[in-house]
Amino acid sequence: MAAPVLSHLISGTVYDLFGIELAGVTVSIKHVSFDQTIPDVTTGLDGKYLANLSGLTSQWSVGEEIEVTASKTAEGTKTISTIISTGGSQTVNLTLAETSDLIFGENSQDRYNLNFALLTHYDGEKVTRERPFPVSSSEIDLLYNPAHSWEVTNQDGQPESETVTFHGNSYKRTFTYTSVSGARILTTRSKWARQ
Repeated sequence: MAAPVLSHLISGTVYDLFGIELAGVTVSIKHVSFDQTIPDVTTGLDGKYLANLSGLTSQWSVGEEIEVTASKTAEGTKTISTIISTGGSQTVNLTLAETSDLIFGENSQDRYNLNFALLTHYDGEKVTRERPFPVSSSEIDLLYNPAHSWEVTNQDGQPESETVTFHGNSYKRTFTYTSVSGARILTTRSKWARQ
């Protein structure tokens, strides 16, 4: 019969982007060489977790690599690689990466997918469906987009330019139109330029 795996405590605190302790975060610990994980633990109300390498099925050794991963829906995921230290315990604190609560609809039209990093916090608060990011990639909406400032100089109501303020900086882009049968049709939008 194999000897039981020795105890070694891994503890720490999981924080959000603003340094606030996060409750309900799932923390998993993987021994890299064995490719084994111990049972997941969850942070308490104070954001703290406690796990024990005795949950591995093989004996660990000081100096071997482990990965500690913390994950919570709408808060993010963070993995830290570290070495098992001497002394029977060690501390690994984690700050979760940003993720967004935004839900994107599927594109049924024949268009290319666009991959980009989406900012998920602004003005110190999380971007959600109820509190959207103030810059929209949708079509121009003069009535329902109060985050933008439009400069309208023609009687048709179409804007000549648009400005937005983000983190204290003002950005502007202009619009070019083509006249078709007496109507102005939007043909291009310039790139955003910092003012």
